[in-house]
Amino acid sequence: MKTVVVVSTRGFGVFRHDLLTAPDEVRFVGIFSEQDSANVSDAERNYFHAVHTVPCGLTDPSYTESSIVDPEAARAVVRDLANATAEGDTLTLHSFDERNLLLTAALREEFGLPGPTQAQVLPYRDKCLMKELVGSRLRVPKFGRFDRAAFSADRADVLKGIVAAVGLPFVLKPVDAASADGVYKVFSEDDFHALPGDLGRDYEYEEHIEGTMFSVNLVTRDGKTVFGGVTEYLVNSTEVQQGKVNADINLIDSDPRVPRMIEFAETALDALGTLDGASHLELFHTKDDELVFLEVGARFKGLAGLAAMQENYSVALLNLAFDIEAGLESRPWDGEQVYCFDGVIPKRPGIVAELVAPDVESEVEMKWKVHDGEEIAQGASLIDNGGTFLVRNRDYEVLYRDFERLAGYRPIRYTDEG
Repeated sequence: MKTVVVVSTRGFGVFRHDLLTAPDEVRFVGIFSEQDSANVSDAERNYFHAVHTVPCGLTDPSYTESSIVDPEAARAVVRDLANATAEGDTLTLHSFDERNLLLTAALREEFGLPGPTQAQVLPYRDKCLMKELVGSRLRVPKFGRFDRAAFSADRADVLKGIVAAVGLPFVLKPVDAASADGVYKVFSEDDFHALPGDLGRDYEYEEHIEGTMFSVNLVTRDGKTVFGGVTEYLVNSTEVQQGKVNADINLIDSDPRVPRMIEFAETALDALGTLDGASHLELFHTKDDELVFLEVGARFKGLAGLAAMQENYSVALLNLAFDIEAGLESRPWDGEQVYCFDGVIPKRPGIVAELVAPDVESEVEMKWKVHDGEEIAQGASLIDNGGTFLVRNRDYEVLYRDFERLAGYRPIRYTDEG
């Protein structure tokens, strides 16, 4: 019997349990924070052997941080499972949530379970360390670690040093952030002096790169790429907080940019130490035709994007990851291949007056998280959004036209807009 433990629901919702070739030979166990456990679907509860709801690992988490599980509570669950695992049976730990990757790795090490260790995962979590390693092989933004103590003592002096190192504008981001959580773009001295007095966590500063963002999504087995796909972003992820829709379209495999960007990503992973399973790398393509590394995570992209990728490529990617990481075999994807892209709906402070569907030629599936008359706050990250949508079309050219049309799309109209 295989016992497969999933830490956090994030990234897991598109798993196809019905495709498993031997479902009776595996038990799924969930470890989810109190806030996150509400995201477990009825279908998932039907096949999970057990769902353990534990406290959040933070006392006052933001929506984005709410899936972090308490280390001691998670450790206790894994300890009991390890003690109950009979000889000849297997126990594996998995997470597709950026904020729980290091804890999952630590628990694997502590209980002698297979999978990446903390040392192997850390280069995929620490944005400075990853750029130090990748920078020996590829172009990365100029960067440095942000000195919080010096910032508290003399902001003007810190600003002077950063501008000398990377120029103005520049970007400030937590070294372990994900989904654009806690990111600041600094375009002027006034922007810098308007920052909170204590950023609350370790930050880095980096050069502001002008260019179109892309993500490269790979699945690796024994160090070899078994799946590769590239998506183009409609806007840069930090612009979502300014009210722009974050949509990204899967490039058709015949696009000449695809093999170049996949090779770029494979080189980055090689510099970091390639891990078996999923990776999600973001890069810039500049007007000078230069590729510039941004960051990478040892996980799949967000849930809406992953759902779109699975439909677009007709590959059950979560099932593929579990095959590689836990030896769970699955039948091939059984749905029709349809070109597909996803979008994330931004939130800004105000009262919702109207929800507006996109004006496109393709089929659209909307999932709103807000409603008319609701008073909402500024979205803190890509996860803290007003909803998501999928756009589908069998004609790729029509789909790509619709993608470009969304540049001016404003899905939420607020009462203060008249």
